[in-house]
Amino acid sequence: MRIIFAGGGTGGHLIAGISAAEEIRMRFHNAEIMFCGTEKKFEEEYVVQQGFQFQKIHAKKWERSFKGIFVFLRMAILGVIESLFLQRKFKPDIVVGLGGYASFAPIIAAKLLCIPSVLLEQNVVPGKANLFLARWADEVCCHWRSSLKWFAKARKVNVTGTPIRKGIVSGRKKNYYEKFGFDSAKYTIVVTGGSQGAQAINEVMVKSLHKLEPFSEKIQIIHCAGEHGYECVKKGYGQTKINSFVCSFLNEMDAALNIADIVICRAGATTIAEITAIGIPAILIPYPYAADNHQYWNAVEVEKNGGGYLLPQIDLTPEKIVEVIIDLFRNKEKYERMKMFSKEMGRPDASVCVVDTISRLISYRETRVALLAR
Repeated sequence: MRIIFAGGGTGGHLIAGISAAEEIRMRFHNAEIMFCGTEKKFEEEYVVQQGFQFQKIHAKKWERSFKGIFVFLRMAILGVIESLFLQRKFKPDIVVGLGGYASFAPIIAAKLLCIPSVLLEQNVVPGKANLFLARWADEVCCHWRSSLKWFAKARKVNVTGTPIRKGIVSGRKKNYYEKFGFDSAKYTIVVTGGSQGAQAINEVMVKSLHKLEPFSEKIQIIHCAGEHGYECVKKGYGQTKINSFVCSFLNEMDAALNIADIVICRAGATTIAEITAIGIPAILIPYPYAADNHQYWNAVEVEKNGGGYLLPQIDLTPEKIVEVIIDLFRNKEKYERMKMFSKEMGRPDASVCVVDTISRLISYRETRVALLAR
């Protein structure tokens, strides 16, 4: 079995792909897996670190200007040519699009070479690349039932959920608390702005600390601040009595989420997939400049289903953050209800469902080729 995962641009796309790839590697030990992505350094580093091959493909985000369209088309043509040569050499049984502009060329090349393809869509409102490619792909795997209406021109659409890292659903363990120097009797708050951090979240949390300090005997905080915000956030926590673990980036996010009682975060699709798989009430602060405002619509879906709060960045204040945190900890019935609704949205089996789809399409292709050869 040979499989190409194509896409990138954000950590969320890559995590979904890596999670599906690990499920494939667990089931099919001899599978050959390659990732195609952009020239962003973190993509290659992360993929290679997980033990997979990586190949850069020419790709450029669509920008609404004459020059932007010209550059996009030129890079897309180069990317398709590169992908055609790569796929003829690698001979994949299937190409899996992870979303984003980097998935465009490999999926088009797969269509030209009559290789089956699948798209993974993690957001409520699909991205432009997946909306365009859906008519060419054999199947679309999406996370939200609300996304189905957007794929009217797709051949087939399944609601599988978004593949997540295996360690996310491992359950609470005593050594997870010890890893962070925490007390299992206290409430744990996890704050994260994603792999790059979020300045707005960092600033408001630091300003909130003096209001949370009276509760220092009851709460503890893990704060992933990002590389640029680390020093300022670390200094802020150092001036309070609140037990905290501050880092620029956390490799053990699965451990942090498994001891979390509340998560304060952006509304990226993979982040939401992970916190709902466990069932953690969340305070979601969508990134206001995300493409097509997709984080906002992700957060709307979570709030609508009772699994968390939507707090737009424009309304983000220390008073509001503290008010929501204290309300959740004091109102046990409300907290447990939100926890239950969050878990009901989760799809911890998403990796299995996606790989089942991939395996089925490969088997169908092999059967069809065998029949034509008779």
